[in-house]
Amino acid sequence: MFGNSHLDRVRQVFADQFSPVPDGYVYRRGQKGAAYRVTSSERDQFVAAFDKRVRYATWSIFPATVGVILLLAWLLPAPESSAANTEIWIGLAAILLPFMSVFYWAWFAPSRELRLRMPEGVALTKAEARVLAFSRIGYKQLILAAVMGVGLVWKMSAKTDVLHGGGIVWLAFGAGLVTLSGVQAFRKWNFTRRT
Repeated sequence: MFGNSHLDRVRQVFADQFSPVPDGYVYRRGQKGAAYRVTSSERDQFVAAFDKRVRYATWSIFPATVGVILLLAWLLPAPESSAANTEIWIGLAAILLPFMSVFYWAWFAPSRELRLRMPEGVALTKAEARVLAFSRIGYKQLILAAVMGVGLVWKMSAKTDVLHGGGIVWLAFGAGLVTLSGVQAFRKWNFTRRT
């Protein structure tokens, strides 16, 4: 949780909003918004600030979790009561909502700071955004997702009956992951074949 390796993928997705151009970068919110030119140092500052804010938010989860557990253990009259379930969900929200607020505040910091600048280009159209999305996802990733769906069902079938009762949820989730991967692979193949 505290290692940087766990945040690398999130950091990379954030940094991918900045595309290199001659003499700097172009920032597009969500990789498809209006284009704003930024310098290399501005881009590095945005990425460093995002990294620092998300790291602090991630580190805050541990003490918040310990605090909520201690508070619930002290205040809960009976752990099996319906009031206890409600308080546990409230405690979970008390941990996650501040984290998500800080995360999204950090994620949208460049668009807030650049909103007064004149955009250098308009937002991407749906077709242009689709080209970008399909270029960033690989067949290996889609195959890995499908294998994970099968592996999940296989693993859960050792613990529970995935063909009856509540176990059907695991079967449906795994089948959904395989289906989604297959559909996305077909869409990518069809799109690249036409272009």
